[in-house]
Amino acid sequence: MAKERITVSLSRESARFLRTFRAKTHSPSMSAALEQIVANLQGRGEMEQLDEKVKAYYDSMQESTIREDYSWGDLGETALSEEVEENRQERGRPQLAHAE
Repeated sequence: MAKERITVSLSRESARFLRTFRAKTHSPSMSAALEQIVANLQGRGEMEQLDEKVKAYYDSMQESTIREDYSWGDLGETALSEEVEENRQERGRPQLAHAE
């Protein structure tokens, strides 16, 4: 990927933070450390956009659809609980020896 050289002036505190971040993350260079910080910020922004879209989706749902989703969720939770309990009981049973 092509790189673009930029020059920045930072406060001493910010520069100290970057040096500490670089050492903590074992970044090979200050540029790599800054790339990582920018990537983290981009990822956070993308997650916020996704959260907003999900919220908008659920906010637009009709009450009947919400109730149906809750019903399906309850059904799934009940089935999973029964499966877990069944597995727990099976583990508690003594194993039969196989005849050879």
